[in-house]
Amino acid sequence: MALENQKPNFMFVYFSELQGARVFDKDNQPHGVLHDIIIEPLGKYARSKTLIVEAGGFHKSWASVDWSGISEITQHVIRLNLPASDLKFSSSINNHSDLSIRQDILDQQVVDTNNQNVIRVNDIQFLQAKQDLVVAHVDIGLRGIVRRLGLEKFLDPLVRIFNKNSEYLNKPSFITWKHIQPLSINPVSKTIKVDVSQKMLREIPAADLSEIMLDLAPQDRLALFKVLDLHTKSRLFAALDFKEQKSLLEDLSEKEAVEILNNIPKDEAADFLGDLPEGTVNKILGLMESKNAKMLSKLLGYSEESAGGLMTTEYIAVPDTATIEQALKIVKEKTLKAETIHNIFIVDKENHLAGSTVLRRLITADPPDEVMKAALKKTVKIHVEDDVKRIALLMDKYKVNAVPVVDASNILIGIITMDDIFSRLVAIAWRRAKRKIQL
Repeated sequence: MALENQKPNFMFVYFSELQGARVFDKDNQPHGVLHDIIIEPLGKYARSKTLIVEAGGFHKSWASVDWSGISEITQHVIRLNLPASDLKFSSSINNHSDLSIRQDILDQQVVDTNNQNVIRVNDIQFLQAKQDLVVAHVDIGLRGIVRRLGLEKFLDPLVRIFNKNSEYLNKPSFITWKHIQPLSINPVSKTIKVDVSQKMLREIPAADLSEIMLDLAPQDRLALFKVLDLHTKSRLFAALDFKEQKSLLEDLSEKEAVEILNNIPKDEAADFLGDLPEGTVNKILGLMESKNAKMLSKLLGYSEESAGGLMTTEYIAVPDTATIEQALKIVKEKTLKAETIHNIFIVDKENHLAGSTVLRRLITADPPDEVMKAALKKTVKIHVEDDVKRIALLMDKYKVNAVPVVDASNILIGIITMDDIFSRLVAIAWRRAKRKIQL
């Protein structure tokens, strides 16, 4: 049967316009109305996979129809190529593992991975090609709400009378589906179903990812965190402030908490542990890997305003007997764990600081040469007990991005980067500003 008022093969239609469309079987017998649509993500787009039909008045029931069972679809009528006997109605909808427009998208929080924000969806726009529907855009604007309330045909003319150039009429608040990744909570596991690859989440800067998480409702934050891989969890945890870190760890198992602390930079782990009660710190250290626990115990022994309290032990050091080729091999092996790969420190067999160099010098040097030939003429270093002010002055004076930290015997025990010192200076300035405000 042909469509009433013949439409072109391709058109746009909204979910709100399809909701309530009457459903007929192949014998033209009515069986209810469109309740929901299950979609199947296909790369950058999503295609309608299943139609959920609702029947009954006070006692409702639902039936699932594979999209291949649809022969025709308009805003008011949906015709199936199936007999009535193929429609199996039940008192519940069993599609919890699928991606549903009503359950997972409409009125739900979603991550826009283009602008990296959490937003709320008011309507869905489909591209219709004959009986197939492909999700094209999500509507996050006021007009989407008006359309769902059925007020568009009354409100639009009024707006047009008073302001025909209104953004409401002329600038739809659409976001392309390929930039939208839905979040839905599994009430049993308390985890979020994220239709987005871990790779895409890893590409979102940690600071932006932390803002996305904090924009979610408190009960949803843990769910999002749990679905991330360990690398992304560690990046995200390190980007949070202490209050949020503490709240998060309280909701995780001891195993999960220790796993994260084992994988964030040691100076940041030490900063976090330094604000916890001593009993809690000792318990956590007892569960951590022996090497990491010893390193953190050492860092925790220093004042937080000293070089020892600021430094990280994750740096790249090469032996003074190494060739350029050997040094570059060490740099490559340690790249993922080091705080910086730009600065390379040269030590003797007892770990005394012998000099330093930068990656550019190593890359442009002759591979057979000894690494000391690529060393800088002067290596600026600081003592483990030096304070923040002295460190900042030295780094500013010599315009260096990282400085080695040595003990009284000139043994290299850590490094401080510009990020480390900047973060501490900001914290100090903020504390002083708060004191002035209180006074």
